Amino acid sequence: MMKNWKKELIATVILCNLLLLSGCGLKLGDEFTGEVNTLEGVELIVDQESVKPTEISYTIENQSESDLAYGQDYGLQMEKDGKWYQIIPKKDVAITLEMLWTPAGSTDTHMISWESSYGKLPKGHYRIIKSMSDDQQGYFFAGEFEIK
Repeated sequence: MMKNWKKELIATVILCNLLLLSGCGLKLGDEFTGEVNTLEGVELIVDQESVKPTEISYTIENQSESDLAYGQDYGLQMEKDGKWYQIIPKKDVAITLEMLWTPAGSTDTHMISWESSYGKLPKGHYRIIKSMSDDQQGYFFAGEFEIK
């Protein structure tokens, strides 16, 4: 069972991500320099057949020995000149703050629709970023996709 400080840490990470996702127009923000996909045995996989300019479906495969906690929040990034940049949404993003779990040895599939906040994404190379944590620390996971 998670201790209170761990729940507070997860809530703080989710709230910080919400602040990063708010903005007033579809444009590129700062370069993202954080490390992604560093927890061995965990992958965030975008279903390439589900990719549309307004939505994707992704799966979290947790083959690690840790349970993962995360929220509904996410970030979208675009690759430009070999670097990743946060996309700033056209409208503020509103999500519920429920906590989701992917236990060790399991998978979960989710769908995200961003049309109301980001609009339709133009052609380009993108990735979704999710923050998750186990009982020890937080991580960023990324799944890449192409809008054609």
